[in-house]
Amino acid sequence: MKHEFLSHATREEAVDFAARMAAGVLEAAIADSGRASFLVSGGSTPVPLFDRLANKEMAWGRVTVGLVDERWVSPVDAGSNERLVRHHLLTGRAGAAGFVPMKTDAPTASDAVADRGMAYKPHCDPIDLIVLGMGNDGHTASWFPGSKGLRDAMQAEEDRVVAAIDATGCPVAGSMPHRLTLTGSAIIDSDAAILLLFGVEKREVFEAALKSDPAEKPIRFAVDGLGPRLTVIWAP
Repeated sequence: MKHEFLSHATREEAVDFAARMAAGVLEAAIADSGRASFLVSGGSTPVPLFDRLANKEMAWGRVTVGLVDERWVSPVDAGSNERLVRHHLLTGRAGAAGFVPMKTDAPTASDAVADRGMAYKPHCDPIDLIVLGMGNDGHTASWFPGSKGLRDAMQAEEDRVVAAIDATGCPVAGSMPHRLTLTGSAIIDSDAAILLLFGVEKREVFEAALKSDPAEKPIRFAVDGLGPRLTVIWAP
């Protein structure tokens, strides 16, 4: 079965829908098991969603928030996904949620794989809700086309939930090529997933990815693996 693709007239409508869906999924998970795991992406696209959810009245103390991927920079660096999430999601009522960082004091991302794998594995068994993004090159998480470690990350064994990526030379990765990312097995095992897309260009990239090799447009791997558990929410 295929993913669901929902078009909205405005970005505000898209964010409203995504926020209602996210809250509903998390509340259902809490009702079912007493807790919920919420794994989120960085970048500018999910910021309005985070701002909307931050003051949502729900049992945030039973939610654990984590990252889909992270640049190997200080948590106070402007490029840090942890910094973005702390500033936009983990405020207000959502400040009661737990948080599992990806960046550690390890000298390299590769050196932190084992430790972060142990930290993240309990919250990926499976992930209750994951929010994905997509770059103009068709990457999601830190699965950049042409990056070192891409195949290993996407096709990791089920017990491996975190992998290191070296995206040196990948234009979209810019000056922060060294990353930690969730693996393919962790992402496609999620109970529910939201992919938030804005703009005509992103829609065209997404539609091209559905006809592309996952090595060239890695979002394809997540779309195929998640199937009907993925809801794509788009607005111009």
